[in-house]
Amino acid sequence: MEKLINLRHLDISNTCCLKMPLHLSKLKSLQVLMGAKFLLGGSRMEALGEAQNLYGSLSIVELQNVVDRTEAVKAKMREKNHVEKLSLEWSESSIADNSQTERDILDELCPHKNIKEVEITGYRGTKFPNWLADVLFLKIVQLSLSNCKDCYSLPALGQLPCLKFLCIRGMHGITEVTQDFYGSSSSKNPFNSLEGLLFADMPEWKQRHILRNGEFPMLKVLLIDNCPKLSLKTPIQLSSLKGFEVIRSPKVGVVYEGMKEIEELDISDCNSLTSFPFSILPTTLKTIGISDCRKLKLEQPVGEMSMFLEKLTLQKCDCIDDISPKFLPRARTLNVSDCHNLSRFLIPTATETLVIGSCKKVEKLSAACGGTQMTSLDIERCFKLKWLPERMQELLPSLKELRLSYCPEIESFPQGGLPFNLQFLSIFHCMKLVNGRKEWHL
Repeated sequence: MEKLINLRHLDISNTCCLKMPLHLSKLKSLQVLMGAKFLLGGSRMEALGEAQNLYGSLSIVELQNVVDRTEAVKAKMREKNHVEKLSLEWSESSIADNSQTERDILDELCPHKNIKEVEITGYRGTKFPNWLADVLFLKIVQLSLSNCKDCYSLPALGQLPCLKFLCIRGMHGITEVTQDFYGSSSSKNPFNSLEGLLFADMPEWKQRHILRNGEFPMLKVLLIDNCPKLSLKTPIQLSSLKGFEVIRSPKVGVVYEGMKEIEELDISDCNSLTSFPFSILPTTLKTIGISDCRKLKLEQPVGEMSMFLEKLTLQKCDCIDDISPKFLPRARTLNVSDCHNLSRFLIPTATETLVIGSCKKVEKLSAACGGTQMTSLDIERCFKLKWLPERMQELLPSLKELRLSYCPEIESFPQGGLPFNLQFLSIFHCMKLVNGRKEWHL
């Protein structure tokens, strides 16, 4: 590439296998270099320092090869005012000799105040430098801290005025998110611009400090993944939250009182979950998904379930043995799959679309008296299912689509035939039903 002496603009963004161009100093006419990735070693820090024409994204990897602060200074990171996205990465297999040296190195890699996105992966220090929480970073909108396994505290990120998306992952040394995370006590509305927050793979995190000082006023999405010791026993006062997802975090135990605008709730792989408080959930909810909660049982609520969902999904919940309107809130779409002990199924009256899949013990479907509004019914891999709902013409008068696949025990349609409004019928691998097609009388 050194022969391209007249090259003025070079964009190597999203070319993951291409590192910093060789002989960069020989490209005398180069004015713009975008998406550069520097693999450190040898004299690369000096080369990085000389590259003043960097634009867009900049990645610096193998930072464990940087010896000390003096070498890090050579990168001249504060002078690179056109870099908008910075990625700093240490090898996960490397071990630091001195935590203070690691902090000094990261301190000297502080970017220009024009930076918008920062990713730090595999940092080996025990504490982050102060620049990460500098209120003068007015343009930072996205920040990711990943696999910084030796860090025992988080910087005061609540002070960043324009931060919209924050990802904290693989911080094995964190046991508590303290008040320091939100910023100084004088800070009003910490994380006042944050819209998306992810905590993941934090095996020792047990609790968080609650300010009750208007923190997270704009937060829309919260995801907690693989935080097995985290307990949230007090209400989460996130009045703007729209979506909340909990994965592999069985002790979360969230109280939903403070979620006044919540629309989507997903809980998965929480085997300690034995019941679900449908009757006390906010009525703003539109979608609920529950999967891989093997001990969950449905119970008849004490109060009335007033919510009306757009979609309810129950998947891989092996302790559920009965589906009926008395256990579930009304939902326009109901999807039940891989609930291997489910044997009784009474179709709720408000359900318009019903999908049942791989529920191997279900033998019979029933429709509630008074009929339903169902327009679509899809049943697959229910190997013991023998009977479709009786009186389908009367109880399922709005049914337009019926799909049956891999239901080998169904022998015939119910007496009286199928609903008159049916427009689409699909039958696949239902041998007994197909063999008796002369008796369908359609």
